[in-house]
Amino acid sequence: MERLTKVFYQNREIEGVEVDFKTVKEDWNEYDLDDGTRIKLKSVASNIVRLPNEFDNEGNPVYMVKSSNVMTVSAPERLKRGAERNPEVH
Repeated sequence: MERLTKVFYQNREIEGVEVDFKTVKEDWNEYDLDDGTRIKLKSVASNIVRLPNEFDNEGNPVYMVKSSNVMTVSAPERLKRGAERNPEVH
């Protein structure tokens, strides 16, 4: 049985269909900052809804995805709280 849910899309409320899914792969995106910090991010989907009768420019169905971002930070010691600060670094 389809689970219907209301979502907002293009300034209107429409009824979408919740789609069950299994996670195949969740990779981290990694960013090295100029200050020596490395930030790792990934998005984790929690809910996916297909919008009936809505299609993108290539004819694919439109999906709405609820997700959360997960982030880790690996900063150099000089930037961490409690570390002695170099007066030139602010």
